[in-house]
Amino acid sequence: MIMHSSNVMVSVIMNCYNSDRFLKEAIDSIYSQEFDNWEIIFWDNCSSDNSAAVAKSYDSKLKYYLADKHTALGAARNLAVSKAKGKYIAFLDCDDVYLPNKLALQAHQMEKHGYALSYGSAIIIGESGAEIRREVVRSRSGNVFSGLLARYEINMQTAMIRRSVLIDEQLNFDESMSYCPDYKLFMQIASRHDVGVLRDFLVKYRIVQGSLSQKTIDLAPIEIKYSLDSISSAKEFSSNKYEKQLRKAYKKLFYYDAIAALSKGDRAAAKTFMRRIIFNRPFYLAIYFLLNLPLSDRFILKLLKR
Repeated sequence: MIMHSSNVMVSVIMNCYNSDRFLKEAIDSIYSQEFDNWEIIFWDNCSSDNSAAVAKSYDSKLKYYLADKHTALGAARNLAVSKAKGKYIAFLDCDDVYLPNKLALQAHQMEKHGYALSYGSAIIIGESGAEIRREVVRSRSGNVFSGLLARYEINMQTAMIRRSVLIDEQLNFDESMSYCPDYKLFMQIASRHDVGVLRDFLVKYRIVQGSLSQKTIDLAPIEIKYSLDSISSAKEFSSNKYEKQLRKAYKKLFYYDAIAALSKGDRAAAKTFMRRIIFNRPFYLAIYFLLNLPLSDRFILKLLKR
């Protein structure tokens, strides 16, 4: 059943760089939404493959923009967002797929409760489209910042933002970041506003070998620390309220250091990092135990969903 509201439009941001392999499936999943008041802001970051032809084969609801020059992903996303007209902003990468009720569920939730941000659960798929696992969110709607400090669970493809929050608070994707500019932006919003959380599965998120996140994983501890520093130093932030959770979040940086080291094949360094936090959580102790077993680095990373 189509859900339509003339007063509420969602702008779906699609940033594309040589992503024609799964592109039609991704765009079709937007056109198949139960909610039909949307526009696609398609930002072509100077692709040299067939992406432009695929995008231009659709109707005027897909607004195609060709970048003047190739930019980093954060800058490209900001440029695309600047073209959006919708009350809400959603995101879909060219490898991924919206489930049919994604926009309807979130637009209804955000209209009803006035949330600044909404996110939900995701089905993880492989390159063939076969399901690998399901990631169900744990937090409940409201103040989710503490929970996200302990366990960040926002899959970007599930996110929807109230556009006025970005404008009024001058928030955007940090263009100095390569690994997780979405983490900083979403955590900034969560530190200031109530957030809507849906346990419903909203997207299929595809794991593709050689993706940007895999190539830049060594930046994770650096950029997460930078994000935490930026958020905790903001004048609007109440550091006393979240002192304990922030302390744990900073200690978790050693975990990200260990993952980065293991992804490079440096198990000795990974063990050194985990030794720093080995008794902080049973989970960290378990990882340290795994690192001392005759298991391949790749197998351990797979167990850790990395």
